[in-house]
Amino acid sequence: MHRHYFLAVKLPDETKIKLAKICNHLKNEHHFKTWVHPDDFHITLAFLGAASSEKIETLHELLNEKMMNKTESDFSLLVNHFGFFGNEQHPRIFWAGVEEESSLYHLQKQVAYACGKVGFQLDKRPYSPHITLARKHIESNLVDSKAWWQRYGENIQFLANEVVLYETHIDNQPKYHVLHSYSI
Repeated sequence: MHRHYFLAVKLPDETKIKLAKICNHLKNEHHFKTWVHPDDFHITLAFLGAASSEKIETLHELLNEKMMNKTESDFSLLVNHFGFFGNEQHPRIFWAGVEEESSLYHLQKQVAYACGKVGFQLDKRPYSPHITLARKHIESNLVDSKAWWQRYGENIQFLANEVVLYETHIDNQPKYHVLHSYSI
């Protein structure tokens, strides 16, 4: 079986714990097929898909060099809303969003550029930073992300200081394994 890979901003443990507590309150009243394991919470920068070990190693070397010669530094992010992907009746993805931060978009562009240099074909849709919390809503009532945030949400500020290259192990919990880590 091919492994899939992606690059993401790693969340601090205390942020994962706070998000997990929010999810535990939500689980009592809102049903999804799967809730993301708290250790798997992250903000994706680039989904790579399946790749050879040689291609992954080339990307690692390029990112390692890029991060060693960076001009930017870590930055603060604020989780401050919920959202959904998919239709309002049965959304596919329930997520927590972060306040727009130019440093995050700049980092994503740098990562995407490095991925492109190695030959990865990335998603062409505009970048939409989020933390996936659950998948496949299984109720038949409308969802209201603003009402859910007002009832369950909590602003969570954290320092983004690490980019991680994850490998997906679909049958494990947690399912994302850190291959390489880069300081921001």
